[in-house]
Order: sequence, then C-alpha cells, then structure tokens
Amino acid sequence: MTSASRPHQLAGAFNFRDLGGLRAGPDRVVRGGVLFRSDTLQVLTPDDVTHLVDGLGIELIVDLRIGPEAVTEGRGPMAETPVSYLNAPLRDLPISDLPAGEQSLAFYLEHLSSPSSTLSTVVRIVGAMAGRPILLHCAAGKDRTGLATAILLSLLGVDDDEITADYVRSEANMPRIMERFRGWPRYRDHMAAVPPEVYQAREYTIRGFLHGLRETHGGAAAWARSRGIGDAETGRLRAGLLVPA
Repeated sequence: MTSASRPHQLAGAFNFRDLGGLRAGPDRVVRGGVLFRSDTLQVLTPDDVTHLVDGLGIELIVDLRIGPEAVTEGRGPMAETPVSYLNAPLRDLPISDLPAGEQSLAFYLEHLSSPSSTLSTVVRIVGAMAGRPILLHCAAGKDRTGLATAILLSLLGVDDDEITADYVRSEANMPRIMERFRGWPRYRDHMAAVPPEVYQAREYTIRGFLHGLRETHGGAAAWARSRGIGDAETGRLRAGLLVPA
C-alpha cells in the first residue's frame, strides 16, 4: 500500500484523524484531506513521516502546546522535514479545586473569554490556509486540540451532533495515550495531580462548551467578531474547507 492510499492512521500518534466528511448543514460537508487533528507528533515513525509529508501533503503543523512544553518534549522527526511549523500555545488544563466533571469544561470556556488566549490566532491561521493541508495537535489531542477543533467546526456550521461525535472519538484512544504518558514525566505528574475524568473525552464536556459558546458569546460567528475576526475571514474559512455534500 502506498503512502497516498493507506488509511489515515499513524503508528506513533494515537489520536490522529481527518476532519473531512463532517456535516455542515443539509448540503455541505467539511472537505477531506485538508484539516487534520492529532496528539503529539514527537515519536512518529519514518513511515508516519512519509505518510504525512508525501501522502497527505501536510503544509503546516500548528502546535498548540505551550512553549516550554513544546521545547522540552520536542517536535520529533517532523522537525527534519520541509513542513512549516507554528507554535500557537494554548494554556494547558490547570490543577483545580473544581469538581472533577467541571474542570475540562471550565478550561474550554475560559479560553473563549480570555483576551490573552491564542484561540483566535489559530482561527485566523487556519482561515488563511483554508483548503491546504493543515495539522493541529497538542499532547493528547483531546483538550487544546479539541477546543480549537470545536470552534473551527462551529464557525463552519458543522452540526453540534457531528462536533460531539468527533470529540468523543478521542475517548477510545485515551488508554494508549495515558499509558504512554506514564513514561513521560511531564504528563505523568499532571495525571497524578488531576482527577481521572480530566483524561476522558466526555460528551457533557463538549455539549457544555457548545452551549456556553451560544449562550455567553452569541455563537461562533459572534465570538469571532468579538475577537476581530470579520465575516470576510470567516467566509474564506468556509470557502476553503466546505464542499457540497
């Protein structure tokens, strides 16, 4: 099987997938092969790299890990390729006194309200590159990547049920990711300090985020406008990432 024809699976990343095919209303879907999400790329295999570079033609990697994390954990073998790289750090989920079931949701909603969050920068970058293959990732590919993915899909008009279904797909991948993290001190220590629910992809978390996006911010388009992202930019995003169903 050639790199171009193999399934979208990686041996060294457990939460990688193409967002193509998600429904955006009755007659549009997200275009395949242009917007990907993943967990960390730091231990990709040579075949993985070939698949990303030659098979999928990835042109830009947007790393959502904070700076010190990206530096200490590393970019892995993709750093040796000609693929462009951008670190757009979203603050990691902090240790909190909130009830276990509320911690991830509070983290997501805080990024929507925070003027210092780079979430709007991520939207602008994807909009500028819309239609060309981009890969978003963090460490587990669940929280920071899930947050960025959810706001992008909301701006595209993807149905809540579709956004939710994509989000909870990460749940099946978390056991392998957590097992890997137990061998990596940064994440091992974080797992030991937070409730187990923080490392689970629960439907109520993403449903709560989408509800908060509408009720507090007036929806994705209104949130984008409040961050200086105009309708023309949102239109470019949709033009580049949506195709007829």
